[in-house]
Amino acid sequence: MIRMEPGSFRRPRRRSSRWLVLVAAIAFVLLMTLSGVATAWTDYLWFSSVDATSVWVTTLLSRVLLGLAGFAVAALVIWVNLEVVSRCAINPLINGSPDDEVIRRFRRWVLGYRVRAHLAGATILGLLLGTSVAAWWQDVLVWLNEVPFGKTDPIFGVDISFYVFDLPVYRNIVSWSIQLVVVTALVSLAYHYLSGGIQRLPNRLPLVSRGVKSHLSVLLAALAILKAVAYRLDSYELLYSTRGAIFGASYTDVNAHRPALTLLMAISILGAGLLLWNMRQAGWLLPAVAGGLWLIVSVVVGGVIPAAIERFRVQPNQFNLERPYIENHIEFTLDAYGMGEGQVETRDFAASPDLTGEDIAGNQATISNVKLWDPGVLVPAYSQLQAIRPYYQISNVDTDRYVIDGELTQVMIAARELDSEDLPAEGWVNEKLVYTHGFGEVISRANDVNPTTGEPDFLVRDVPPESIVSELQTLQPRIYFGEAATTGSYVITRTKQQEVDFPSGEDDTVVRNTYEGEGGVQLSNFAVRFAMALRFGDLNTLISPELTPESRVLMVRNVVDRLARVAPFMHADNDPYLALIDGRLVWIVDLYATTDRYPYSAPVIDERLGITSDLSRDFNYIRNSVKAVVDAEDGTMTLYVLEPTDPLTQAYRNVFPEVFTDASEMSEELRGHLRYPEDMFRVQSEMYATYHQLDPQDFFQDEDKWDIPGDPATSDRELLRGDAFDQAGRVRKDLRQSLPYYMLMRLPDEEDLSYLIFQSFNPASRNNMTAFLVAKSGPADYGKIIDYRLPRGVLTNGLEQVSARIDQDPVISQQFTLLGQQGSEIIRGNMLVVPVEESLLFIQPIYLRAEGVLLPEFKRVVVVFGDQTTPIMSESLDAALAEIFGSARAVVDPDEDTVSEDAVTAPSDGSDEVQATVLRIDRLLTEADAALRSGDLGEYQAKVDEAARLTDHLVGLLEG
Repeated sequence: MIRMEPGSFRRPRRRSSRWLVLVAAIAFVLLMTLSGVATAWTDYLWFSSVDATSVWVTTLLSRVLLGLAGFAVAALVIWVNLEVVSRCAINPLINGSPDDEVIRRFRRWVLGYRVRAHLAGATILGLLLGTSVAAWWQDVLVWLNEVPFGKTDPIFGVDISFYVFDLPVYRNIVSWSIQLVVVTALVSLAYHYLSGGIQRLPNRLPLVSRGVKSHLSVLLAALAILKAVAYRLDSYELLYSTRGAIFGASYTDVNAHRPALTLLMAISILGAGLLLWNMRQAGWLLPAVAGGLWLIVSVVVGGVIPAAIERFRVQPNQFNLERPYIENHIEFTLDAYGMGEGQVETRDFAASPDLTGEDIAGNQATISNVKLWDPGVLVPAYSQLQAIRPYYQISNVDTDRYVIDGELTQVMIAARELDSEDLPAEGWVNEKLVYTHGFGEVISRANDVNPTTGEPDFLVRDVPPESIVSELQTLQPRIYFGEAATTGSYVITRTKQQEVDFPSGEDDTVVRNTYEGEGGVQLSNFAVRFAMALRFGDLNTLISPELTPESRVLMVRNVVDRLARVAPFMHADNDPYLALIDGRLVWIVDLYATTDRYPYSAPVIDERLGITSDLSRDFNYIRNSVKAVVDAEDGTMTLYVLEPTDPLTQAYRNVFPEVFTDASEMSEELRGHLRYPEDMFRVQSEMYATYHQLDPQDFFQDEDKWDIPGDPATSDRELLRGDAFDQAGRVRKDLRQSLPYYMLMRLPDEEDLSYLIFQSFNPASRNNMTAFLVAKSGPADYGKIIDYRLPRGVLTNGLEQVSARIDQDPVISQQFTLLGQQGSEIIRGNMLVVPVEESLLFIQPIYLRAEGVLLPEFKRVVVVFGDQTTPIMSESLDAALAEIFGSARAVVDPDEDTVSEDAVTAPSDGSDEVQATVLRIDRLLTEADAALRSGDLGEYQAKVDEAARLTDHLVGLLEG
């Protein structure tokens, strides 16, 4: 009988478990490796699909080569020093050393495996230090392809390109070299100790052999030389100093800190020489003297003396001493933000109170394009009225202009994109193969309101898109690529499963479609499908019978993400906007070239940039040099270089020549939809509020500093970096600053309409208006910036003052109270400042949103003109203007045969105005009666009050 010992079955089970763990670990490592390879390969396929293979190759090679170079240098330096240590005589151990047993064991191990140990140590440390060099790839590529700025700095007299392209690379090399020498010295010191070259003795200083002393002296000398180079680079860094009254080199930096750095550089070189000389001397006296001298000079000359000069010489006479440096700061800051000499035109603006009805009629093109629809209100309105199905979303509304019926017209436009988070059915087939794209656009005039419903009056609506004008016919409405697509999301098209295209409109069925575009990566064989399955971690991509060799994977569907891949040096504007070009929907995205290395230029003030903005928080130079166009159906990208003289963009173009296209190849239709970018203008206007003060003394004293006015609107808008929040986490609307907005208007003393972006300014700590800045977007004068200065001795109300006047008006306040009854919410839209001739109109649309209803409706518009005129709130802009200015004969262009139908006509005796007023009063009373019968007391009271105001106006006409 065989007797089994207790527990005899456990050993095989434990051995089996260990094998399972080992196999699992190997499988995991293999899977991760395959996944990495699959991601790299599918990235290559994606870049190939968008004709940007050179970007993938250049980016990968630059990272790999730099990483290998860093590894090779670091590993070689460390290996050489380990060999030097091992060749120093190994001293016999002194009995009684506290670490003698550890050292004996280390020696036995090293003597037996010295070569392998050195190679292993050098390899590990080389990888840790060297691979960090791969992160320099962007700096190195632009350094190798740098372009001169053609402008020199005022301190050292070198071209700005040195600071932008060269200095960051030199700084990286020196910093990394210092790190390498320090690590090498520490490793060598430890190795010397374990080898016996350094021996600790009880109650005595350590014994150091001559070879160890020589080796460490060389390493310390190398460190001193590198420190001398670093001091030289530090002197260039003074042009980014924040010590004085301005950003950049100040009086103290140039006259105290710069000489101190030169002296420290000399002492570092002297110290290196003493360390090398000390190799032949006994003891460490000379290096100790050099180190002490360096420490004293760095504290006294590098810190104490500059601080004393700043306090006792500069501050008592600061302006006179800092004046040339303030001039440098103003000049270089304006240049860096595209507002330098000759780039901003200054004009006087009278802010006259003498605007007449004839002026209104003569500027009817401006009035008819006033934007009565706030984008923050239109997003929910469009969503409720035109999203059509739950799987569509309208996440953003933009403004643009189109020629409609022969007239340039400002419109609001939005894309109906796919909402992948709210699909009617879940599952891989539905999410990846069936619901793949959005459909069509929504367009309405910026000024038009449906008088019956208070809703936008659409030019293009529904699915498929239906246009009421011939100029806005859509030939290709499908949106596979957009601004709302989630980063990393993908769909697969041209499969056996047809895609949902759009609702049929007749019943609950839908029209289906198969993708006809050429975008995406084709699943041409098993290897590509396997790689995609690994990339996305999705087995269905490999095994689904719905896929064919003709199927295409559409990935990187967010337009900003796509551009970031093909133009990794550039930054996208926070607001891509949709345009209808030749019947196709395309996205236009503004791309910026930025750097934080422009000397003397102040860092950006980014409080009014969106929290999702792609722009960094510390740049001090910006150019909107590239306009990117992305096709909504196939994702084709074209990057037009609009500002080819920008040195940064030229360097990027030298790196990736195949990515960029000359602006001369842009079609005229596309050029007509370019707009001055909002993020750029937000930054420029923020900086200009201070840097319009060109006189150094005015700048130093902040004599004429401006502020961005507060925002009187209560409508929703994007979250900004500078927003303040209450305890409940809500944005404090009372602390919001106003944002610039687009207008289509005729500027004073100009004949043609201009599509421009507008920002008003207040004097610092005051609420009245002092100036406004505009930047044009038209093809003929794109990028022209004009600074309009209001009379300094005359008070002109600003946004907040006008808002207060509206709140304090008893009639308007009463109507607000009536409109806001029964839980309805009053929403005040953007307050627009509209220049007409040499006068200013303030126009604010008013919307009403009923409780529990997401659809806001346009209800009123408030117009304020001058200090002596009562704010007028009416149902339409024309009615409000007529109440303020009356009617006037339209100005007829002698070259035109007819008068625009929008013009207000009346004979000079005013009889037509009397008749029009009587008819309007009669209509208001009829509408009031209808409101009373329906039980809408608020609407009834509003109609009666407006009729009463018009009655007073009628009495004035009859008596006048």
